Amino acid sequence: MSNLIPGFGFILIAAVSGGLFGLQYRVMRRYTVENSSLLSLLFATIVVPLIAVEFMLPGWTGAIAQVGWERNLLVFALGFGWGMGAITYAYGFNILGMALAASLLKGISVAVGAGVPLVRHWGEVPADAATVTSAGLLLLLLGTALAGKAGMMREKHLSADADKAPEQPHSASVSVQRATGAVFVLGLASCLVSGLLSACANLGYEFADPLERAMGTDLAWRATLIRWMPMYWGGITALIVFMGGAMVRNGTWRNYFTPGTGCDLLVSASMGAVHFLAQIPYGIGAFYLGTLGTTVGWGVNIGMALIVAVSVGFTLGEWRGVSKAAVQVLLAGIAVLLVAMGALAYANSLV
Repeated sequence: MSNLIPGFGFILIAAVSGGLFGLQYRVMRRYTVENSSLLSLLFATIVVPLIAVEFMLPGWTGAIAQVGWERNLLVFALGFGWGMGAITYAYGFNILGMALAASLLKGISVAVGAGVPLVRHWGEVPADAATVTSAGLLLLLLGTALAGKAGMMREKHLSADADKAPEQPHSASVSVQRATGAVFVLGLASCLVSGLLSACANLGYEFADPLERAMGTDLAWRATLIRWMPMYWGGITALIVFMGGAMVRNGTWRNYFTPGTGCDLLVSASMGAVHFLAQIPYGIGAFYLGTLGTTVGWGVNIGMALIVAVSVGFTLGEWRGVSKAAVQVLLAGIAVLLVAMGALAYANSLV
């Protein structure tokens, strides 16, 4: 029981950070999605992690070499998939808005990201814990499905309003892109693909367990940091190839050198810091939760992050003027998510 408090405490930090990630896109002035995503992930996967491991994990490069290239390549490949998930989410977020994009992404991410570790450790946990965990994950999927349904109802309602009054101006204080038709379908597809690929973040961490063991047992939670390194290298490689390539083709790489973009640079760096806080504390929390850490921890992390993202969406006016029925469905989804997280916390206490 004593490990549950720090475990879920660190995961709460990660969830709040994950739920807030993407909010900074709204205040970009001249940077494109490619500019901001590549720069923020450079901070999140290279600059900050290298500083952290140099101070906290002496000899970490030796541990990576000891594990061998096969496992490092697997984690790198999962990191590459996670990087592709970040790319597709950036586009989906800008099309669908924060609430719906987060709901779709996190629902699929729960199913894959938590389901695979559960199957992998099925024989290591008591039957009652495995059963309650499975039920909790199903409730998480139901909650995210309800949130996604509410988002669809929101889109339909706003589309109908736009058809009735196409020239009606939106509030100047809120910048919300309300996509319809083919553009909406594109955003939907981007988020579905992103959800599948984003699960690679947890799978990369899960399958990097030999790296942590190679660091030894005397470092406790600090050894979890090394699990992220090959995955981060894969993630930034994906962004350099695809985001960097897009900037070269479009000429938007020049935005980095355009006068007056200092604010965008600082915002991108802050996005990197938020992204770092969305993952490293999760790994520490999973360490404290034990065998079910990457299943229960990932599920709770995703559920909390979704609630944060939806709350931010409400605050920013994404649900302003939407039908009462859509809001009620969304609130029902949040209620189911809270029950699901309670079930997962109980399941972890049974181990």
